[in-house]
Amino acid sequence: MSSSDATTSVPAASLTDAGFVAPAETDILAGVLADITAALGGNVNQALTTPQGQLAQSETAIIGDCNDRILSVFNGIDPRTASGRMQDAIGFIYFLTRNTGEGRADFEYRRQNSVGANSQGMNASVLGSLLSVPGVTDAYVVDNQTSQDTAIGGVAVSAHSIYCCVAGAATSASIGLAIFQKKSPGCGYTGSVSVTVQDPAAVYNGNGPFYSVKYDEATDTPIYFVVQIVNSSSVPSNAASLVQSAIVSAFTSGEETVRPRIGGTILAGRYYCVVGALGDWAAVEEITIGTTAEAGEMKVGLNINQAPSISAANITVELV
Repeated sequence: MSSSDATTSVPAASLTDAGFVAPAETDILAGVLADITAALGGNVNQALTTPQGQLAQSETAIIGDCNDRILSVFNGIDPRTASGRMQDAIGFIYFLTRNTGEGRADFEYRRQNSVGANSQGMNASVLGSLLSVPGVTDAYVVDNQTSQDTAIGGVAVSAHSIYCCVAGAATSASIGLAIFQKKSPGCGYTGSVSVTVQDPAAVYNGNGPFYSVKYDEATDTPIYFVVQIVNSSSVPSNAASLVQSAIVSAFTSGEETVRPRIGGTILAGRYYCVVGALGDWAAVEEITIGTTAEAGEMKVGLNINQAPSISAANITVELV
């Protein structure tokens, strides 16, 4: 390549069926060095310690940073990986705004389920509607289609009724309306909380009939952890607080594999990587969980009226 050619040896990024693909920075560096060599007439010392080598590294870093930023934009418009302001923008498409204190995974969970809120008469319709209520942090919806009272997920659900369990700080009026507007006509309710709802349909001109809607407020269920770390000279003095913070963060705002919800099953094994990611010193011997301080189980199954909670005080760290 001559210095007058309007070409470059730097490999270009590309858009493929798999998305945006950026070249490796080692290949970018090789291309930049080739360009500099050609521009200076050839036979240039390409050692990175030379002035031209330093310039080549700087140019490579600039190109690499630009590619990284383009990649972040592409990732930002994918609901599966979007975060921060880009995820907020996706949420606005669904008329959703982020609740105070929820993370990327929680917001995406609400967005996914909000799609069902566009439908009517299905459990997914009610669930999506509930998760769109300001203040609702989690919900569970199931119905009993049989003619007899039936135990479902540890809860007795009346015949031909829908059961809704809600966690968070939303008003009973907003929860009741969200349920009423999406459940099928004639369907009964099961729940310990009763709220009177007026049918808001415009056809009634403000004089719609009143209905009694029932639902349950989720029972806060603390989850306890016992984490055993192999003792060594590399274990820091604040190991316990580091482990506690990592588990609390994953438990409350982590991805779906570790973020427990109403009626879910919590696996102790999901948290090995969470602790192990703290560093080489965090060699996990064992992690057990439970609903009491003994925390001697490998998994905990929650009823559909239980919302799991976590606090650092309920996480015991042992050096073994």
